Amino acid sequence: MSNFWKEKTYRPENEGYGLFSTEYFLVLVGAMVIVVAAILLFGRMKQNQKEKLCRIFAWVPLGMEILKFIVLFSQDCYTSNYYPIGLCSLVAYLYPIYAYTNNDKVKKAVRCIICMGMFPAGLVTLLFPNWIGHYPLLSYFSLHSYIWHVIMVIYPIWTWQKDREKLFFQDMVRGGSVIILLIPVIVLINKCFGTNYWFLSEPTDNHPLAPVYRTAGAGGYFAVFVTIGITIGCLFGLLQNVLFMKFLSKDPSKQ
Repeated sequence: MSNFWKEKTYRPENEGYGLFSTEYFLVLVGAMVIVVAAILLFGRMKQNQKEKLCRIFAWVPLGMEILKFIVLFSQDCYTSNYYPIGLCSLVAYLYPIYAYTNNDKVKKAVRCIICMGMFPAGLVTLLFPNWIGHYPLLSYFSLHSYIWHVIMVIYPIWTWQKDREKLFFQDMVRGGSVIILLIPVIVLINKCFGTNYWFLSEPTDNHPLAPVYRTAGAGGYFAVFVTIGITIGCLFGLLQNVLFMKFLSKDPSKQ
């Protein structure tokens, strides 16, 4: 198999590049350019075109997940650490539900999860990527991770441009409750399989809360991480209602 596709098991240790390195900043700038271009181009589309594009991209993460499964399975590397239940993996299920459901309450609640949870998760992961120390930039798993998280940033903003509707409190509660109820399930899975989904067991490479884990231990880290996660979600919801409604409430395609 080409070196491009190899999982880290078959790569030299520390083959990648470091946080705040030249490669890191170049890729971050490139990601920002792609995000801005996607927002500007989407804003010029007609409403029916926006609907179609959101439906098309709703399936992109699921397709990427299937391809990753094939790549891992072909290398005999598909272990419990790669199950599609990570926090960022939720977009593979949330985007199709948002794009295709006819239930207005479900659609709004899912949109709240996408905007309040997936958006900040994608943004933070791009700022503190935990794969860069294991993979060179031009490798499958590196590019997969960058594309995945760039979509996590773009898609929520597209929902604002398309729907032009703020996030309502009752929908935030419904969406947030789903995430909170899933936390014990993920904790149980982590204990059973020795995994670290949602980073609930411990911080990974480049995690911004790694110092908390080192000083407060696993229990303190878990409490701080969940509290900060919920707080960030709420703040992002309120902030988006203020900023995005101001700049994205008008439809440029009709001006």
